[in-house]
Amino acid sequence: MNKPSRRAVVRTGVWTVPAVATVAAAPAFAGTVTPPVTIGGDGESCKLPGVGQHTKDYRFTLSLTNTTNDAQTVTITSFTFGGTSYTPDPQTVVVPANSTVADAFTLFGFDNSSSNPVAIITYSVNGSTFTASVQFKTPINPCPDH
Repeated sequence: MNKPSRRAVVRTGVWTVPAVATVAAAPAFAGTVTPPVTIGGDGESCKLPGVGQHTKDYRFTLSLTNTTNDAQTVTITSFTFGGTSYTPDPQTVVVPANSTVADAFTLFGFDNSSSNPVAIITYSVNGSTFTASVQFKTPINPCPDH
């Protein structure tokens, strides 16, 4: 049996490197998952009455759309507005199968001084984490029911 020349080995190795690099890059694309529940559209917001001039409590209403045939539990882990991250209360919402719900949550001590009324919302469904961007109307007026 003839041994391959060094030139043949190098030539084969040159073609192998791009194939390995392509295979190694593939998992990054495989991780893209469409969320079973989406958060989007224009959000509604209003200011709750506070005690004293430093209390800043706001109610935000989001539309959550479930595109699956099963009820989905959504946990909102972060609400970032004006560069500041807040933890909403309540944080978990159950969205029935194939439906859209409007769910309100409250942020306590919220600072609405941002001129950018876009919120970046991080949430999880079934152990996967997703991010949504929601535009809110400004100015934020007092809640009509208070």
